[in-house]
Amino acid sequence: MPISPRHAVIDPDQALCPVIGLGVDGHAHVSGWHSHRRGQLLFQARGSMTLYLADRVGELAPLQAAWLPGGCTHRATMSGGYAFRSLYFDPQAYPDLPTQPRVLDVNPLLRELILRVVPWPGDGPLDAARARIVDTLLDEFAASPSRPMPLPMPSDRRLRPIAAELLKNPACGLSIEEWGSRVGASGRTLARLFIAETGLSFTRWRTQCRLLLARARLAEGASVTTVAHAMGYASDSAFIAMHRRVYGEPPARLLRQSAEMAEATAADAPRNPPGAQDEPYCP
Repeated sequence: MPISPRHAVIDPDQALCPVIGLGVDGHAHVSGWHSHRRGQLLFQARGSMTLYLADRVGELAPLQAAWLPGGCTHRATMSGGYAFRSLYFDPQAYPDLPTQPRVLDVNPLLRELILRVVPWPGDGPLDAARARIVDTLLDEFAASPSRPMPLPMPSDRRLRPIAAELLKNPACGLSIEEWGSRVGASGRTLARLFIAETGLSFTRWRTQCRLLLARARLAEGASVTTVAHAMGYASDSAFIAMHRRVYGEPPARLLRQSAEMAEATAADAPRNPPGAQDEPYCP
């Protein structure tokens, strides 16, 4: 059931088929907190998605997917044009799927398998041919490089407003001591808490936050210069150097991949029916 308005989408948890697919194209959407009984493989086909879990934040760029096990509470924000393709797996039919959320790289074969499964009807069991396709998809899924969502979120009441503000305004340059005067704690206390709760120093956490949001903007097509300034970097070169140090590639490569994926997604999907962009189904 690809590219559907919300009112026309079957609840994946109620489907008869053990694997059900969903595709949505849209623009600028924020979902509420929710979860699914089924495990979800959420593939970002175009644009970017910021994915919030209870204790972590991750960013999906084109050619990436998130695995969300059944019962994993999450919400998603997409600020520009986007397209996602999701598969939902019944845990009773597929009990060996991962139990922890992950971000994974999607190779061309896995992408094609996801797109193959998305339009299948959800009102009946799989036949033998489709079951073999799902088995191949799961093999590729298991072999794909994956990692935990990259930005651990602090829970301490003094750290939460700092993290929230930096996610909202990544260019904020307040020092840990300046934050201390705002939240009622010493800079030394905040520094200790950041390491204890996230495993990262304040400076490293802020850098991870900036790069996470930078990749979202790049995936939406913003220029390197625009993104560098929005993230608080003094120059393009400083931003490019940090991006290369952390991700092993220049940010321009992500821009090229995003453009290629946008073109491929436009070619493989039909137009949205009327109203499809008004209330896209929660991913």
